[in-house]
Amino acid sequence: MVRGAPFISFLGLNFALCWGIGAILDGVPVIAPDGSFLAGALLAALAVAALTGGRPALRDLGRRLVRWRVGARWYGVVFALPVTIIGITIIFVSLFGGASLDWGARPALAQTAVFLALLLVLPIGAPVAEEIAWRGFALPRLLEERSPLSASLILGVIWSAWHIPVVLSDPTLRVPLPFFLAVLPLSVLSTWLFLRTGGSVLMAVLFHAWYDVALGFVAAIVAIDDYALMWWLLFIIQSVVALAAARFFESPQRCAIDIGEELNIKRRMKDVAARKRGD
Repeated sequence: MVRGAPFISFLGLNFALCWGIGAILDGVPVIAPDGSFLAGALLAALAVAALTGGRPALRDLGRRLVRWRVGARWYGVVFALPVTIIGITIIFVSLFGGASLDWGARPALAQTAVFLALLLVLPIGAPVAEEIAWRGFALPRLLEERSPLSASLILGVIWSAWHIPVVLSDPTLRVPLPFFLAVLPLSVLSTWLFLRTGGSVLMAVLFHAWYDVALGFVAAIVAIDDYALMWWLLFIIQSVVALAAARFFESPQRCAIDIGEELNIKRRMKDVAARKRGD
């Protein structure tokens, strides 16, 4: 069953580990996510990859996790894109009637650096564990039979739903409706970056981590009463940027990606099976 439906198997195991088993073992409700929630996506991706593709699949995932030779400009994009999105959001929060920004509450540079470092090195942290699972494992399988935009939106809906326990644990910080919607264009942007860097999971991790750092900066200086406005603006601004990025999905050569040894093997097996049916 797992070999025949790796994507569905991954989703089932992912949600079971993140939403169910960890909560039962820890004796806490699903809306109180802890380390077991964060680790679930990573464990599900590694387990299903091993069961369906064995060591070649795990090696491929590992290679894409450390794929750093993608061109210097993409490191610039990883840094500039979240800063631009968040910067525009800050401006519009004030223009649309938000309270004055509390610049005195902004995180110190050292604090920001430590936060970013932790996001990048903790194996069960949000960027590393999530990106190995969502962009490293799930996205290439959706791309097998779907356009990049369709794959991005499907994954975005799933990724958004996966965050439900996190959102419910603190709905004041992550205002549910605009937060869930904002994940969709973010998924498109992550796919765009992933494809343009040849399937580099490392770049997806860096983008996710820096985005979280930039968002944490904004959350610190924006008034709590303006969080809903902030999330709605993020959704709108990210949607505009995602629509611009999606234009590149129209060009196959710009979306060229080696989606992994395991998937190439799977294609060859399908071709062999098709030739046998033709004979």
